[in-house]
Amino acid sequence: MKRRLLTIFAHPDDAETAVGGSLLTWVAEGWDLTLCVITDGDKGTNDPADDRASVIGRRRREQTAAAARLGATVMYLGYEDSVLQPTLDLRRDLVRVMRQVRPLRVVANDPTVWFRHGLYINHPDHRAAGQAAVEAAYPAVKKASIFPELLAEGLEPHVVEEIWLSPTDEPDTWVDISGVLDAKIELICDHSSQFAPEPTRKAFTRIAAGAGKPKGLAAAEAFRTLRLAANTVRALAGE
Repeated sequence: MKRRLLTIFAHPDDAETAVGGSLLTWVAEGWDLTLCVITDGDKGTNDPADDRASVIGRRRREQTAAAARLGATVMYLGYEDSVLQPTLDLRRDLVRVMRQVRPLRVVANDPTVWFRHGLYINHPDHRAAGQAAVEAAYPAVKKASIFPELLAEGLEPHVVEEIWLSPTDEPDTWVDISGVLDAKIELICDHSSQFAPEPTRKAFTRIAAGAGKPKGLAAAEAFRTLRLAANTVRALAGE
C-alpha cells in the first residue's frame, strides 16, 4: 500500500518554497502526495487594479501547475489570506482533511518560528497554519469524542504517525535536495505571479546551502520531527 503524505500550508506556493525538494524526493520514492492549501492567496498582489476573484483564479492555476509537476492532489479550504487564525473551526477542517486523506506523515510550518534569515518576519498565516495543523494532528484526529460530527460524515479517527515541521529553528532531520534543487526552483517558479526566475534561483540556492551546511550537504531542507503513537504513554515507556 502506498504511503500517504499530506502537506498543510497557508498559501499557494508555501509547500513548494518550504519543502519542495523533499516533496520531489518523496514522490520519487513512491509516496502519494496531497497538498492542503488553507487560504486562497487572495492578497498575493501589489496591483490595486487586481480584483480578488482574479487573484484567486491566477493563484489556483499556478498551484495546479505545480501540483501536476508533483503528481499531487490539491485540497483548497478557501480561507481568506493574511487574516488566518488557529480557530476551532480551522482545527475541525484540518481534522476532516486528515481523516479523509489518512496520511502517515503530515508536513507543516513550525508554528514557533517568528523570524527568518535576519530579514524576514514569518507570515502570521504561516504560524497560524502550523499551530492549527499540530493541534489537529494531536489529539483531535485520533479521538472520536473530539468533533463527533465528523463521525456522521463517515470520517473515522486516524493516527498521524509523523509530523515534519519546516522551516524551523530546531532541526533534527535533514533531506538532501542537491539532486532536485533545480526542479524545486522550477516548482516555485510555477507560481509566476509571486516569483521571478533569477532572484528566486539565487535566493533558494542560498537557503538550501545554508540548511545543508551543518550536515555537509550542498543543498538541503531541514525539519523538526515528531513521531506520534496511538498510545503516548506506552510509546514513552518504550513499548
